[in-house]
Amino acid sequence: MGIKKFIKNKINLMEGQKFVSIIGSDPSKGARSPILWNKAYLKLKIDMKMFPLDVKSKNIGRLIKYLKRNDCFYASAVTIPYKEKVIKYLDEIEKSALEIGSVNLIVKEKNKLKGYNTDYTGCEFTLNRISKKIKNILIIGCGGAGKACIISTKNKYPKANIYLFNRDLNKLKKFNKRIK
Repeated sequence: MGIKKFIKNKINLMEGQKFVSIIGSDPSKGARSPILWNKAYLKLKIDMKMFPLDVKSKNIGRLIKYLKRNDCFYASAVTIPYKEKVIKYLDEIEKSALEIGSVNLIVKEKNKLKGYNTDYTGCEFTLNRISKKIKNILIIGCGGAGKACIISTKNKYPKANIYLFNRDLNKLKKFNKRIK
């Protein structure tokens, strides 16, 4: 059973070709990462190709299981609306991604799929560059990257006063309650 049974868009994945992907409802209609990465792979003479995989919600689990079994698959970015939904299909979830409740990177390691949240890593990197003591922090937004920043900040500055602002107060309350 090939990958084409699980996706909506057409891709030119050859038998035995090493590949990575970006999974979402419609990444073929606007994701820039396949263009960027495929140019980089070509320039660096890396035998790899990135494909956008447009998948319907009903097929996300089957797609993830297929990717796990495919020896040529290495990793995938995950985009809207599947960052939360993919978690239940993965073998391992990095601690911060589990705390956030969102995965935007899947890496295949020893035939297991592990989920990460690179927004957390990026925020953590930035926070580690701040050398002074922080007492009060304002975070605006509780979307995907906002949640990662909230968790990263909470972990880096556990004694600081963290103030949160979001347009959708109910969404913020729900997330805040989940992370305590």
